[in-house]
Amino acid sequence: LIHFYKRLKMMKLCLLLALAAVSTVNAGIFGSKCTAVPRTACALVYDDENCGGWKLEVPEGELNFVWWSPIWYWYRNDIEAVSVRPGCTFTGFDDTFFHGKSITIRNRKTRDQHINLDDSRDYKDLDEKIQSIQCSCR
Repeated sequence: LIHFYKRLKMMKLCLLLALAAVSTVNAGIFGSKCTAVPRTACALVYDDENCGGWKLEVPEGELNFVWWSPIWYWYRNDIEAVSVRPGCTFTGFDDTFFHGKSITIRNRKTRDQHINLDDSRDYKDLDEKIQSIQCSCR
């Protein structure tokens, strides 16, 4: 009878650990939380890599994250991941009004392109340094 309770206790512990692992994976800890870029947007930018944290829809056109704006200031120098819609081109600049160093992500694929800026040698320099954006779609 003692062995039965020990086994039951061990099975409960294993079940609890398995449920915790599944919920962790579903929460995006070991995977991406990227959502599809809406047809009304050119791109999505995220606060954290793997599409975590806050999310901002980037329309076609231009955005400036100037320090004096009570709305756009919060996104300034805080972008770590970018998702670009198929047929669209995203350019981020490390200064306002489209000046300074820039990165360009052209999505020529048929599905969204998700980039963690820090994971790529081409984009690493602008990880958490983007202050203005230009985005266009064909």
